[in-house]
Amino acid sequence: MRRVVNKQASKKQSSSAVKLFSALSLPALFLFGWSAMAQISVLTQHYDIARTGANTSEAILTPANVSTSQFGKLFSYPVDGYVYAQPLYVPGVTMGAGTPQAGTKHNVIFVATENDSVYAFDADRNSPVANASPLWRVTLLDAAHGAAPGARVMYSTDISNQVDIVPIIGITSTPVIDPATGTLYVVGKTKEGNAYVQRLHALSITNGAEKFGGPVKLQASVKGTGTGSVAGTLNFDPYWQNQRAGLLLLHGIIYIAFGAHEDFGPWHGWILAYNAATLGQTGAWCSTPNGSSGGIWAAGTGLAADRVCRCPGTRPAIGHRAVHDVPEIGGSEGGVKSGRPDANR
Repeated sequence: MRRVVNKQASKKQSSSAVKLFSALSLPALFLFGWSAMAQISVLTQHYDIARTGANTSEAILTPANVSTSQFGKLFSYPVDGYVYAQPLYVPGVTMGAGTPQAGTKHNVIFVATENDSVYAFDADRNSPVANASPLWRVTLLDAAHGAAPGARVMYSTDISNQVDIVPIIGITSTPVIDPATGTLYVVGKTKEGNAYVQRLHALSITNGAEKFGGPVKLQASVKGTGTGSVAGTLNFDPYWQNQRAGLLLLHGIIYIAFGAHEDFGPWHGWILAYNAATLGQTGAWCSTPNGSSGGIWAAGTGLAADRVCRCPGTRPAIGHRAVHDVPEIGGSEGGVKSGRPDANR
């Protein structure tokens, strides 16, 4: 059965519910005995780091067998906010300590909401009664996930009454999962006192607990005289920056890209890089250190790799024919650096 969960649009979702549908397809194939079939994980936005959106292991799904007799809604789960992030899927996850079904194994769908919540649901069925509730749910607004007392999500009215993401702004980008360590990486935005904060979280896929000493606040600075700079230094501003593009995991590094909230600012395009095992920052790049704008949001598409570069604005520039000055991503050192890709890349 194929799981299609609130099929992602580049803008706002129409309802705060997770709907699961069945089709004659991978990753799970009930009609042909799914226990005998390989399970295909969905660990990142659009299946792979090339962002093809293709399940290249598909062997059964065809236009002929996707019909009303074999495709339809199975069940739905309520969630607490809009779902801009693409849901992800991992088969055969054993629930961890502190969860209602600790020790049991499930095929799991992971959902992140604009209310700064992350859910794990059973992807196959919502019965018995235990499966009608989340396998686990965490909020990034509590102390266990790094937030200060009284933390809340950002309201859309907090930033010049922007209407692009409404009514609240929490988790907007698609997370990424490292199957080797069982870790889900996700970025959440909060307001804490008078400050706005963005953090990178590393959550266990078994129970939602923080890992690797996380979370970490997203911070960076570069030399420059662009809008918002002070004395020749431009600082990353978590208030203005919109983390819309899906996260990229490449060679043990998490890459995080930023644009703006409806071009309100001062704002810039940023890519920040963090070691997936330590959450230490390994690099920072700004698209307009001596100017303004240049956002990297891509309507929710993730940063692409290998040696695929991303230009400022809405369109990706695949390094093969890129002619703009763009960051080079994914070297063995795990950094982000500026450069002009040559025609052979």
